[in-house]
Amino acid sequence: MAVLPLLGTAAFAIAFNAAERFERFAAAHEAWQLDELAFAAACSGLISLVLLVWSNYRLCRQLQLRQRAENEAQALALRDPLTSLPNRRAMAAAIDAARRDSPGASFSVLMIDLDRFKPINDTYGHEGGDAALRIVAARLEELAAGRGLAARMGGDEFACLIRHPEGSGAPHDMAQAILQAFAKPLQLTGGLAEVSASVGIVTASEDCESTDDMLRAADFAMYRAKKAGRSNCAIFVPEMADEMRRRAALELDIRAGLHRGEFTPFFQPIVALATGEVVGFEALARWRHPHNGMVGPDVFIPIAEDAGIIQELGFAMLRRACCEARGWPPHLTLSINISPLQLNDPWLAQRILQVLCATGFPAGRLVVEITESRLVSDIAAARAVMLSLKSAGVQIALDDFGTGYASLKHLRELAFNRIKIDRSFTENVRAPESAQIIRAILSLSEGLGLPVTAEGLESAESAEMLAGLGCDYGQGYLFSPPVDSARALEIARGVRYAAPRTTERRRPASAPAAKQPRYGT
Repeated sequence: MAVLPLLGTAAFAIAFNAAERFERFAAAHEAWQLDELAFAAACSGLISLVLLVWSNYRLCRQLQLRQRAENEAQALALRDPLTSLPNRRAMAAAIDAARRDSPGASFSVLMIDLDRFKPINDTYGHEGGDAALRIVAARLEELAAGRGLAARMGGDEFACLIRHPEGSGAPHDMAQAILQAFAKPLQLTGGLAEVSASVGIVTASEDCESTDDMLRAADFAMYRAKKAGRSNCAIFVPEMADEMRRRAALELDIRAGLHRGEFTPFFQPIVALATGEVVGFEALARWRHPHNGMVGPDVFIPIAEDAGIIQELGFAMLRRACCEARGWPPHLTLSINISPLQLNDPWLAQRILQVLCATGFPAGRLVVEITESRLVSDIAAARAVMLSLKSAGVQIALDDFGTGYASLKHLRELAFNRIKIDRSFTENVRAPESAQIIRAILSLSEGLGLPVTAEGLESAESAEMLAGLGCDYGQGYLFSPPVDSARALEIARGVRYAAPRTTERRRPASAPAAKQPRYGT
């Protein structure tokens, strides 16, 4: 410390000595006006110093603003703009941190999907839907406070990460609390709206080796809960891991199979019970898997719906079916089923008509079948599709009638062209309860002037009874299983089935029914 005063004294002495020398030099060369030059140089140096300090300040300020902007961008990248909850990326980062920082601790991820959220958008508009999502997010954030992290994964899907002791029942308790909180009505500007939720739970374990594994497992459990019915939760167990991997592999196979053209329509004839005449065919999707052989729709349709490729599959089948049906006699119809998820597409009718134009198949020969359960769950979407198709000449059939609680108002307002009785009734047509329901459906259809088709006919006795009750058409293995296009063409060109013998007098055809086009015109 004693060195500093000595250095200061030495520096002062050097500066004083330099000043004296400069003064003597300036006096000896007075004509050079060195004192003015020194003043100018000092002023220039001072200005340069001020500019240097100001530039340094501005640079530091810009660096601060840039750092702040980067921090804000980083925060926005991890935050959902609608609900202000963390987003999927933030949830993945939180799971990574939980796995890395506390390898011995236990934590769980809960995947939450809202049930029947689309009707809120349809009823209250997208602003009402956004408001509903904000309310749901606030409830979830309140539940997760102090226990974990709540996030919005996208759409109407949320997630929650909670830490808990090993073997604790906290995840299940949290899931039940979420179900109860979400079941409370939502107060929107236009009124009260109701939602429920399906929750999938996965706890960190060796079966989930990565964050992506945990999120996929939680998604899988959530879909299990959704299939069990609304307002349910399901826990991912190790036994589900193999099924989940098989399902993921099958999804990849479906996508590849679509591009390779492995999906093909099979056709099942629809027969007039009074004459045995074939009046049309229903197209049913089949998958010619290169290794597993023929795969039925009960295997790949649910996966295609969950994977969001049901639209692509449905239109691929429609195009191929229309191309095959062009070679049939012109009085035969082609029936296709519309997946419930396809009705979510507001341009569905236009896409169907575009396929008809591209293939040259007449709109009047196409019958679009809409299931009753879907009709009741989203009447507005069904009405929009039906009106567009009917205005172009396409016929509409109400499929699986008797299972979805469609009202007389729906039947009258939507003006169906025909009705199909669900196979659950025709399989047990001899049972008193089923017989009474079928009689009621036939009586109702007669009053509305709608022809009726009975699905799932497998015995001559059932066909005879239905024909005696007055059912117009039948479809099932009694006549033919679904067949490929070549066999369908043979049936279309000349096969006539034996008409069932009736033991009861058929109901007379009513005047309105006579005005309806035959199932095949």
